[in-house]
Amino acid sequence: MGKTNLKNLVQDYFNAYETKERGILEVLLSHDFTFNSPVDDKINRETYFEKCWPSCKDIEEYHIQNLFTDGDEAVIRYECVLKSGATFQNMEHFLFENGKINEITVYFGFDLKHDSVYIAKVQRLNEAFVTGDIDYIVDNIAEDIEWNFIGDSVMEGKEAARNNLEPMRGVVAKEHTVEKIIVQGNNALVEGTMKLPSEHSEGTTYAFCDVYKFDKENNNKVKTLSSYLIELSSEDYDRLTKGNKTSIE
Repeated sequence: MGKTNLKNLVQDYFNAYETKERGILEVLLSHDFTFNSPVDDKINRETYFEKCWPSCKDIEEYHIQNLFTDGDEAVIRYECVLKSGATFQNMEHFLFENGKINEITVYFGFDLKHDSVYIAKVQRLNEAFVTGDIDYIVDNIAEDIEWNFIGDSVMEGKEAARNNLEPMRGVVAKEHTVEKIIVQGNNALVEGTMKLPSEHSEGTTYAFCDVYKFDKENNNKVKTLSSYLIELSSEDYDRLTKGNKTSIE
């Protein structure tokens, strides 16, 4: 089977989801077709149509980024755009037999637009914390925020948060690093280190971890925030930062 033919079969498969034409898949898939994914272990053709095909109603279009063929195999990487506007990227491996799709294995990606929005928001909030931009923080928290300072206290409501943050206005960290940002759904975590100015020393050093939950129904404002803050010795701070400190002007 030639490469062009294989590519056409793969493209026809995705066109079926875009056009909602199940009949195309009925022709493309072999009778002993199996489907694999992180949540499906070699499900058969009948189960595939019951479980996977209904998702076509949510799909707007596919953007094929790479499509390679070799013998009776094909690999595709694509971006899927949902009717909701959300997007995700997957890779799929196709096996063919006698001109039919005999097996598909899907490797899940992630929701690009969704994750990138929250990553950017966490980055900007973290920047606001280390530069004393209190107005930005207050503008981006919910009226009924619950803010848990782990091992210390719990603060409720935007007004309480504003009053608690006011002494930080204009206080700029001398150094700051972000080690990681993790997003899952509408939850996000940022972890890093910072050195805050001190009247009696070169600065007080901390490791921090902030865990955010955003309110999707309220312009993605911060609904809950759990803050972990540990004061570090200069030796531990130097060990953790490993020369990756960012000075803030």
